[in-house]
Amino acid sequence: MKIMRTFFLLALLCLALGINTSTAALAVKPTNIADSASIEKTLDESIQSFQSLSKKERKQRIQDAKKAVKEWKAAKAAGTASDDQVLAIIFAILIPPVGVLIKEKGQVTNKFWISLLLTLLFWLPGAIYSVLVVTGNA
Repeated sequence: MKIMRTFFLLALLCLALGINTSTAALAVKPTNIADSASIEKTLDESIQSFQSLSKKERKQRIQDAKKAVKEWKAAKAAGTASDDQVLAIIFAILIPPVGVLIKEKGQVTNKFWISLLLTLLFWLPGAIYSVLVVTGNA
């Protein structure tokens, strides 16, 4: 959950600074020393490009980033944008019992067993049931 939050905030920062957010640039793992150097280089280049903008453009990008963060926080507080729920929905479609497990916070309940049974019988009923459980409609 913290990794997803960090990734989201990094993406907002990249948006504000105008960094090229290609998957190759964002897939860098900071634990490797060689990768840390490339992260620093990318960050330095981004800061330089941000500083080369006019004062008005910088202010506008910062305001856009702050607005996006506020919208995200409001949606999260309203319960519409939960990292766990998004992950659970994805797994409910791909591997239905795992989506139910994520929704039930790792506890094996009757909903999990029903999802597992339906998935073993045929994938589609298990996926439908799991999506219903994860979205709260079951």
